[in-house]
Amino acid sequence: MLEIKPSAVSLSAEEMMEMERIITDDDKDEALRFLKRSVYKKLLTSQENRLKSHLDGDKDPAGSFNKKNN
Repeated sequence: MLEIKPSAVSLSAEEMMEMERIITDDDKDEALRFLKRSVYKKLLTSQENRLKSHLDGDKDPAGSFNKKNN
């Protein structure tokens, strides 16, 4: 899952040409594949080491929850 914040993605010349072809051809299926392969993958890779699960914050979430409620 991506961190939701403004991000920038740079596309190579080949990716720009592919995007132009997809738009010119109005190819919806290929557009989705391009987004997954080029844009989403790059964003995911750029955030790979920065993503944290909501469960990573405490070693014993149930124990801390119990302490807060007592």
